[in-house]
Amino acid sequence: MQPALPAMSPASGIRVCPGCGIIAPFARAECGACKTPFGPTPPVAAGRVGSVLFACIHGCEFKCSACGMQSPLASVELGGQVECMRCGLVQSFDVAQWTDALGHAHDVADLSGPNPEGQNPVPGRPLAGKSVHGRIGTEFTSSTKTQNGMIMDARGTRHHTLKTTVSPGHPLCTTCHVPLEVVLEAGAVTRTRCPQCNDGATYGLPATAGSTYAALRGVIASEQRTDRPVARTTRGQSGALGVACPQCGAALAAGEGEMVRCTYCGTTARVPGRLARRQIAGEPPKVDPFWVLLDGLSPGRKKLLRGKSEDDDDDDDDDDDDDAAYAPRPPPNGMPSWAHPNMQQAGYGAPQRSRSIAGLVIGISIAVVLLLGALGIGAALYLQADDDAPPAKQTPAKKGKRP
Repeated sequence: MQPALPAMSPASGIRVCPGCGIIAPFARAECGACKTPFGPTPPVAAGRVGSVLFACIHGCEFKCSACGMQSPLASVELGGQVECMRCGLVQSFDVAQWTDALGHAHDVADLSGPNPEGQNPVPGRPLAGKSVHGRIGTEFTSSTKTQNGMIMDARGTRHHTLKTTVSPGHPLCTTCHVPLEVVLEAGAVTRTRCPQCNDGATYGLPATAGSTYAALRGVIASEQRTDRPVARTTRGQSGALGVACPQCGAALAAGEGEMVRCTYCGTTARVPGRLARRQIAGEPPKVDPFWVLLDGLSPGRKKLLRGKSEDDDDDDDDDDDDDAAYAPRPPPNGMPSWAHPNMQQAGYGAPQRSRSIAGLVIGISIAVVLLLGALGIGAALYLQADDDAPPAKQTPAKKGKRP
C-alpha cells in the first residue's frame, strides 16, 4: 500500500525540479523533462506571483506546410508568420492556435496538483477528483496538447498543427538554479532577478497578446527580452546572412546561443532565434523552454464550476452536470489522457457524450422508411405474380379418319 501523498496549499508553494524549474511530482525521483534528479529536498517555489500563475512550455512545435516536418518555436509567435527551422520556409501561421494552446497551459497551471483543489480553489466549490490534470504534481509532470484541424472561412483555409507540452513550475536562474523573483510592471513588462547572484532581465509582451489570450500577462523567453541590444544583420559577398555586434560591428558566433557576448567590446547582444539557428547546419538545435504568465481562473476551472467538462467540445452539452460525468475512462495502459497526445486525441479521460435524441429519432425514421419500402416492393411483386393469368391449356387435336 502506497503512503498518502502530502498535499500543499497554494500559499506554501510547489516542489520544483532543481534543473529546469518545472513541477517535481512526489512519486518520481527525477524530472520527466530534463532528467535531473530531485534529490532528498527539492526546492520549493511559489509557482505564481499574486494571482498570476507560471506555466513552462518545454515542448513547442508546428508542422511545416512545405517539408512536412515538425519545427520548433522559441516563444509565443503572434506575428502571423513562422519560419521552419528545417527547410527555412517562412509561412503563414494562424495565431488563433495560441488561444487554444495558452488556454491549455492555463488549465494545467491552475488545475494541477499536488493540492487536489489546484492553485486557484474557490471557497465552497470543491473540484477534487474532477480535473484530468489533478495528478500532475503527484504522479505526472506535464500535459501535451496536439492541435489537428483545418479552418475554412472567408480568409481561406488554415491548418492548425501546433503541439505544446506544458508543466506548472517556477522559472530558475540559469546560473544559480534558484527560483527567480518575478515582478509584473505597467506596460506589460516582466522583470526577473536572481536573489543569489542578482542577475536581472526584462521581458516585453507581444502587442497583440491581449486579443489572442486576455489572461496572458507576460512571456519569459529569450525572444521577448528587451534589456539587451539586438544584434545587427549582415550579408556577406556570397549572400549568406550573418550577425554582428550592435556596438562595434564585429562578427558574432550566433550559433553558440541567442545571448552572445562580443569578444572585442564585451557587449552582450540578443541574436534573434531564427537568425541564430540559420548559422547551424543540419538538424535544428533544441529550443530552450519558455514561461508564460497567466492570470486568474483558467477556462477549465470555470467550466468545472459551471458543472461542465474541461473538454473544449463540451461547451454545448447540458448532460455533464453530475459527478459521474467527470470520471475518466481508463486508457489501455492506465496512463491518463493528458500524458500522451495520441490518447488525448482518442478521447481518453474525457466524459462520454450521451447519444443525441434527435439522432435517434432520425435513425429510427430512416429504418422505418427503409422497412416500409422493402415491404412495398415485396407486396408489389407478390400482387404482380397473382395477376398474371396462367397460360391456356392446349388440348390436343382429335385424330380423324383418313378419307
